[in-house]
Amino acid sequence: MKSRAEKIIISRFGIPKIEGIKREDLILKTNDKNIPGTNEQDYYCNENSFKFCLVKEEDHVPIEPIFSMDFFKAGTGMQSIRKEGPYIRLVLLYVHKDSLRKKGIATYYMNKLVQYAKEEGFIQKKVHPNPNPNADNFKKDKKENALKKDDLISLYKKFSDKEIKIDIESL
Repeated sequence: MKSRAEKIIISRFGIPKIEGIKREDLILKTNDKNIPGTNEQDYYCNENSFKFCLVKEEDHVPIEPIFSMDFFKAGTGMQSIRKEGPYIRLVLLYVHKDSLRKKGIATYYMNKLVQYAKEEGFIQKKVHPNPNPNADNFKKDKKENALKKDDLISLYKKFSDKEIKIDIESL
């Protein structure tokens, strides 16, 4: 049985159209320790924190990670200490397969995250220009089609508007 948090991700984030892949071959994994083909681990969804993976399946068996996203809602305790309004922190936005980058997958999920943030009453979203291509969990991945840090910053800034502010944080 899916938790309330898992249902939020499945219903509000959904599965994008991806050229060359049938939608029925894709599933959102919301609770899984390991997904074949990636060193990313511990996918979960709970009340305030979400880490999920869009996965290609064959005969209901995960065979290839397509996209991962990790974000959380900042706790009210942290907000009062820092004297800031409610925000969502994007921890990870990552298209695993090099050939699927720059196809609109990350943009689709950024749009969904901004929409979710607005519907939940958040006025700010904080992001690091990630993933760091040199991080251990991405060392095996091809980087030829990956966005550089400046391009990531430009991508994130496109989602800022009068309702939600996107803060780019340095590492």
